[in-house]
Amino acid sequence: MQGFYAGLCVIAASIVGSLCALLVKKISHRTNDMFLGFAAGIMLAAAFLGLLPSAFAGEGIPALLIGIAGVVVGALFLSVIDKFVPHIHPGNELGEDRERQGQSRVMLLVIAIAIHNIPEGLATGIAFSDGLTQSAYLVAISMIIQKVPEGLVVAVPMLVSGVKKPRVFGISCVVGLMMLPGLIAGILLGELPPYVNAFFYAFTFGAIVYVVSSEIIPESHTHGFEKPATFSVIAGVLTVLAIDFLL
Repeated sequence: MQGFYAGLCVIAASIVGSLCALLVKKISHRTNDMFLGFAAGIMLAAAFLGLLPSAFAGEGIPALLIGIAGVVVGALFLSVIDKFVPHIHPGNELGEDRERQGQSRVMLLVIAIAIHNIPEGLATGIAFSDGLTQSAYLVAISMIIQKVPEGLVVAVPMLVSGVKKPRVFGISCVVGLMMLPGLIAGILLGELPPYVNAFFYAFTFGAIVYVVSSEIIPESHTHGFEKPATFSVIAGVLTVLAIDFLL
């Protein structure tokens, strides 16, 4: 239940970010890229500090191989989804792929964020499988901080494209709730034997690193603001390090 409550807080943070977008209405490319970079830094640091140690906590060659396998499978899983599920990145313009012209831009945005939410929900649920540990708090707080700017970045393109505010809010709620399957799966996986649990810690770590490297960082470097985005990544990492230190 602790993991479930933490997940609800993460979902609520995403919705709060979207609500802020209803007031802001417009974000410059520079600000957008800095938000994305900040989110990337938080996700990376939370993955390395909150998930990776548990993935390789066992001793001996078998534990090492299980951890490596989990990381690889997690990255491959997101890679397959990224390849076969049609989606666009927040902030990109639809129109380059003719086969996607007839699809709803809004639904493609929802699918894109749903892909990102899979490892994030899983990470939050798994982190609490051992109880209220420092790693669990670190992952939960990091996800909450990261979700606010992400919700903002997701909602603004919909507003700019002409989607009405009530629909934007409704879609934002649905996108946030898409974390629930991963969250529940992560909580249930915590009841498995230790070596299986370690595999899924590694799986989630690999999935998050894939999302950050393949989706978020490249998107933050497409508008000519690479340096601000890079320093935002560093700021995100330092934020998680500060949280870890304070905990």
